[in-house]
Order: sequence, then C-alpha cells, then structure tokens
Amino acid sequence: MNLVVAARHEASLMRFVVEGRWHSGDALKLAYFIKAAVARVREDQVLVDLRRVKTPPGAEGKFLICDRLRRAMYPHVRIGLVSNPELVEPERLPEDLHCAEVAVFRAEDEAIDWLTVRHSAAAHHPR
Repeated sequence: MNLVVAARHEASLMRFVVEGRWHSGDALKLAYFIKAAVARVREDQVLVDLRRVKTPPGAEGKFLICDRLRRAMYPHVRIGLVSNPELVEPERLPEDLHCAEVAVFRAEDEAIDWLTVRHSAAAHHPR
C-alpha cells in the first residue's frame, strides 16, 4: 500500500488519518488494515480522514473506499469518512445489503457529530 496511516483509539471511536498518493488497489488494502486495527480494540465507531490523500497526476475515477469499507467491516460498525465527496464513490446502496454503515463528510466535526449521535442513541437503546 502506498499510503501512510496513523491510527489512534480515542474515547468513543477509532481514528485513522491517511496520507500519500492513492493508487489502484489501495482501497481494499486500507479497508483490511482498518478492519484489523478496529478488531484489536473492539470499537464500532470509526473516523477515517482522507483529506491528505492525493491522486496521482492523470488519474481518473473514484477511490472506491466506501464500497471496500462496507464489505470488509462488520455490519454493526459505523464509519465517518472525511473526504472531498467528489473523490469517493456515491453512497447509493441496495436496501437489503447487510454491511457496515459509511457516511461521507467534508468536515471532521460533522463526522464526529454523526458518530457521537449514533453512538449515544445505541447506548440508550440497546438491542
């Protein structure tokens, strides 16, 4: 993988800050890297910051990270992805797809708010 990933477990979430040049195949490798780190700390709220990731000159297409994260992570995991929305694929999903929940945000504070609200609601209404 061509990316540098800093991971930190915080009070209510696992934070990943990613930087470097994005190349084909990095999405799947990054998704499994995140899955392994999250499994070690048993966290279900994840913040992934891709704002420092750059596309190589002349590159076309999207990062495809949302799809890779949804499929790699367990269904109970919620992921707030901070990125330019134009760099990641659309969020449209089939209704019956049983996978992790991923939401894309332009700002970190929006992602943290989304994760915190979801986490607080789950804590007050256990299944």
